[in-house]
Amino acid sequence: MGAHKRKHRHHESDHQDHGANHDESNWLVSYADMMTLLFGFFVLMYSLSRFDNTRFDLVRKEVAKYFGGTIKEISNVVEAEQKLKTILMGSGDMKGVEISKGNDNTLLLKFDGEVLFDSGATELKEAAKPSLRKVVSALRTVPSVQKISVEGHTDADAIQSGVIKSNWELSSLRAGSVVRYFEESGLDSKVLAAVGYGSSRPLAPEKDAQGVELPKNKAINRRVMVEVKLMDPEEAYRLQQQQFKKQLTKEEIERQKKEEELQDKMKLAKARFDEAQKKYREQAEQKRKEQALQKLEKQIEALENKAKQYEEKAQ
Repeated sequence: MGAHKRKHRHHESDHQDHGANHDESNWLVSYADMMTLLFGFFVLMYSLSRFDNTRFDLVRKEVAKYFGGTIKEISNVVEAEQKLKTILMGSGDMKGVEISKGNDNTLLLKFDGEVLFDSGATELKEAAKPSLRKVVSALRTVPSVQKISVEGHTDADAIQSGVIKSNWELSSLRAGSVVRYFEESGLDSKVLAAVGYGSSRPLAPEKDAQGVELPKNKAINRRVMVEVKLMDPEEAYRLQQQQFKKQLTKEEIERQKKEEELQDKMKLAKARFDEAQKKYREQAEQKRKEQALQKLEKQIEALENKAKQYEEKAQ
């Protein structure tokens, strides 16, 4: 009977030791799994922060927005002219507007005077503003715009208004009104310029050989010209490269910042792991000591019981 109890107590003690070791092992395995997953997450984040061709392509597209929001670069004035014509003339509501190619990477937009202004007036017609908004939208699609010059032109008829003294003043004020509208509509004021030429640059003679006035030719000379100067292709390419470098430098700074943040997080995670491991070992050691003490107490109790049995038999 005594031997059976001792065997049972020994089996129970072993079972408790095994259960404790099993619990400790499960806790450590779970924690190690968690740290492994955390490490994998940081490695993934680090790899995503590295520069690659995809990110370069995204930067290229962002730089393209700098030149008016287009992704496909327009390499010459002919393509730019065609693009403007497609946008401006597509709906058929741009009467009195002509688009042509000028010299030295320029585009010319000619507005008949009556389209934008009433006779002798310097304020834009309300009816003209939708057409000008369309021009603004079109110009935003043209990359590498270097300068937009607005020229006012009049016929040779004398001014009848008491406020405006000459055709020079009239043409200058009209050009200024167009420029002001362009600026208010979102075009960069740094590339805008206004100039008035009065009647000094006619497109057609206003009188025939006999001195008879030609009203149709006068109407032709009353106009507003918008000259769009584009960058030389080589200059545009150079500027694009500069913007690439600036953007990539910014990307590199952001990448390094992310790397440093990840490294800090890794150090913190490792410190927490080391602290948890140390605490676990201390707790495990304390638990082993308690179990050893309990086992010793049970052995002493068993010996005391055994001694008591022998004493009883001796009596």
